[in-house]
Amino acid sequence: MSTIQLLDNKFDGTPATVSPVSIQPRGNRTRRVMMVQPASAGGNFEYIAIPRQGMLFLSGALAQWDGPYVYERDIWFEDRLGRMDPDKDLDGVDILMITALINEAPRGYQLAREARSFHPNLVIMGGGPQMSPLPEEAIARGGFDVIVNREGEDIIGQLCDILLTWRDDRKYAYLERVAGISYMQDGHLVQTRRKGLVNPDFVELPDFRSIRGLSPSNPMAGGVLETVRGCTENCSYCQVIQQFLGYRLISRETEYKRLAQLEELASDGLIHTGRNGKFNVFISDDLHTPPLRAVKFRNERLERLQGWRGRTDSMNMICQARAEIGQDDELADALLDANIKMLYLGVESNNAESLAAVRKRQEPGQMERDLVHLNDKGFSVVAMTIIGLPYDTEESIMTLADWVTQHSRYQTANLLTPLPATSNWELKPLNGDGELLQEGEMRPYELYTGRQFVHEDERWTMAQSRELFDRYNERLTSIDALYGRIFRILGNYRLRQARSMEDLTETAETMRIWSHEVQQAGKEFGENLHQRVTELADTFRAVSQPLSNARAELVDNLRARISEMSESLRAYAEIADSGSKDMAASISVRVNEVTELLNTALDSAGQRRNNNQVS
Repeated sequence: MSTIQLLDNKFDGTPATVSPVSIQPRGNRTRRVMMVQPASAGGNFEYIAIPRQGMLFLSGALAQWDGPYVYERDIWFEDRLGRMDPDKDLDGVDILMITALINEAPRGYQLAREARSFHPNLVIMGGGPQMSPLPEEAIARGGFDVIVNREGEDIIGQLCDILLTWRDDRKYAYLERVAGISYMQDGHLVQTRRKGLVNPDFVELPDFRSIRGLSPSNPMAGGVLETVRGCTENCSYCQVIQQFLGYRLISRETEYKRLAQLEELASDGLIHTGRNGKFNVFISDDLHTPPLRAVKFRNERLERLQGWRGRTDSMNMICQARAEIGQDDELADALLDANIKMLYLGVESNNAESLAAVRKRQEPGQMERDLVHLNDKGFSVVAMTIIGLPYDTEESIMTLADWVTQHSRYQTANLLTPLPATSNWELKPLNGDGELLQEGEMRPYELYTGRQFVHEDERWTMAQSRELFDRYNERLTSIDALYGRIFRILGNYRLRQARSMEDLTETAETMRIWSHEVQQAGKEFGENLHQRVTELADTFRAVSQPLSNARAELVDNLRARISEMSESLRAYAEIADSGSKDMAASISVRVNEVTELLNTALDSAGQRRNNNQVS
């Protein structure tokens, strides 16, 4: 184990500067930076592939950095684009940056090692909520040159300049002046301190346009908006408190600029927009709406929401909040007026002892009243729950499932999972076989998905906890499962569509728009939709026979697509949640449109076959 050297970098919010005389690039000033978010091993929202913001802000920071180099940026989200080939895809790249959540860490470390093997002179940096508190592990497992601790927009340009210019021991004299980083020097881990916090709008606009593969044919499923960093709470299981210290609002002007940026991206086709002209926006997962007791922040948020009127008319917005917003009609109404109609609420548990044990300031009886009120006001409530808390039993967990499904439309589920920089990290970790982790073994981070225990617990083994999670989750209306199913189908369909059969382009677009609209459809729609699916399958069988002599590949492609479409439609029926005869009729019309498009494609394929025979 190396020793740790701490360098006290007094930091007042302005990054230390490096003398321009010290860094003089030769020849072309342009340098290429690749930023990578590794593929997820599981967890909420991995299927939707909404980009997390860290890399977007770092890219924006490099774009506005005024230094000796000009940085061309490329952001690779593996959940969107597929896995990177470090040999081929990093050719010509000067700097590689990798960030990771806990279950993405193994893939992140693998990418760094392979990148170093193929490109020995590549500068490699790491960061994010997993590597920041565990820099020594990250450097040992991934071979990183530097780990950025917590936020890094204000130092990233300076850091890149140093690492590109000084390739020998002279770099250390400059690195020690950069606040909030970790690196190895002479076998010792060096960590530079910082005092003060980064201005949350140091970069006003996240750099969405540097996302690799983002285009009108492959748009984001929704936009993402950061309005605040940090949290007013102190829950023991949460990383946000340590990763983003304090509670820092961006300026009102910056909020308006970011809303306008999302409008522009949607108008350019880079965010998927339904035929009704609306697109989804996920407000990032820090506590967007503060609790009533945080009076100053609450009042400021209310005034800001009132200022959003007219700026969010084309958006369907989703945010995270606490259940006690149900006690604040003024703020709740402002959310609705701003088109924030889906709330992810940190319910966690209805067991008062368990809530107290994890420092969740919430009383179950009042929480239930709050949930009832929010449902009555018309919010679509997603209750986020955690099982395996200190006072949970198998019986109480199943009772929680019955209770939470009565008071929320959708639910998410996670088993208590230790995360770095939280008090739970001290729980005794297990290895991949469910045995106590031995010295020298790396934790099985790929299992840190909330689907099983990864620490020792006298109540349940790892295998038993996995079975418990499955039984609990089966009782829920899991929004993660529904989102996952829909977006896997759409992703597979889009990939196949890109390879062949341009005739079905309109069909794919028709399917994508349903992901929002079906949330307003009801049971009548679901029943009608199943009937239309059957008719759609019958139509396929009727028109496929005349093509029996067509190319086998064509017929197989069409059969695969009709199967995917049918499954997709059934998935949409499952999330229909409020009766709407008009919407049901509208969707039925769209099913007819899909049928006609398929018939046209099949007829066209048959005609091409006949023409080929004639020629």
